[in-house]
Amino acid sequence: MEIEKATAGHGLAGTDIWSADDSNCSSTPLSDFSSQRYYKRAQSPSPMVEHEDFLIRPDIRGKDKEERETEERRRHIKISLYKRFRRESREPLSEMLGSALLIILGDGAVAQALLSNFEMGNEVTINLCFGFGLTMGYLTAITGGAAGHLNPAITLANCLFRGFPWRKLPIYVLAQVVGCGIGAACIFGIYRNAITAYDGGRRQVTGTLRTAGIYSTYPVSFLDLPGRAMQEFFATIVLVFFVNAVACQSSPHLSYKLPTEWNLIRALVLGLALYGIGASLGWQTGYAINPARDFGPRLVSYMAGYGREVFTTAGYYFWIPIVMPCVGAITGQLLFDFIVYEGEHDNFVTNPTMAVERLMENMRRNKKSLDADIEESRFDGTRKYSKRPLHEKKVAGTGA
Repeated sequence: MEIEKATAGHGLAGTDIWSADDSNCSSTPLSDFSSQRYYKRAQSPSPMVEHEDFLIRPDIRGKDKEERETEERRRHIKISLYKRFRRESREPLSEMLGSALLIILGDGAVAQALLSNFEMGNEVTINLCFGFGLTMGYLTAITGGAAGHLNPAITLANCLFRGFPWRKLPIYVLAQVVGCGIGAACIFGIYRNAITAYDGGRRQVTGTLRTAGIYSTYPVSFLDLPGRAMQEFFATIVLVFFVNAVACQSSPHLSYKLPTEWNLIRALVLGLALYGIGASLGWQTGYAINPARDFGPRLVSYMAGYGREVFTTAGYYFWIPIVMPCVGAITGQLLFDFIVYEGEHDNFVTNPTMAVERLMENMRRNKKSLDADIEESRFDGTRKYSKRPLHEKKVAGTGA
């Protein structure tokens, strides 16, 4: 009764907070406290703080204070340039490293087989190494947070049909080309003495002692221009079918669906797919089916002393491994979506109106996200972000 009288004027009588049975604030019996102490606690803006158990019982104290202290410390910590660089460039660098591994293993197998007069390798080992290079490159890229495309044509198809951000397209393409170039440069540095011993120091693109095929692809002499284009076009369609078959397993007749955690199985299947393409469709043009895989190493061979002939030979063949894989990837994606695909993304065949709307919305959303990323990167030492719009200019004489 004394408790109810003491707290009646403060609107706290009858509430659960003062119930001896339901109280979460103390394990001490009610008789241990006088009505005067309860009256003081009721007047306090934080009645829980005066309780002695608040300091010793974590279930009462909770983590609010610790979280506030941690957030306060984080607010005053300035992120180092290294951490910012690593956070912002980890994805493209992972894609670049995966592309480099693809070329190191693939072109390395070509160099070893050719420079040893096919005593230390042959077409089987070359195709196997390209497949294993794709496996290791894919695993390395996705471990670093990248998509693991390793191919500008695949990236373009994913932007068009699978909602991959368009703002990442140039970044991924640049990372893939640079990565393939780095891989080719590594092979040139490793096998430089062997190449010199093979061709006598005279770098040749054509002829009996040609070694330019170590880096990029060149067609056989009897294949005409339409045949070269069709070869790369068709081989890329097959590659896209393989990629989609691994990524989209949604058939109702399957008793299982390969989980995304099984990335090793996916990588091995992709490697076997590339081996199959090379063993069946790789003879006439070298199955580039990847603009970065061909263009990056071709630039390296140009700088390594092979000259302009790497671009002019075979009737300026160099553009076919760049253009036709992109056309083949788009065509293959259209065919796959028309025949097989049923997923969360509307395709341009079954629902073109919705697909166009999704594409435009995706482009607008990516533009807003890019503006937000640029705005977020503009902060001072106190971590307070600038609220000034990006298009706003300083007014002369005002210091704004």
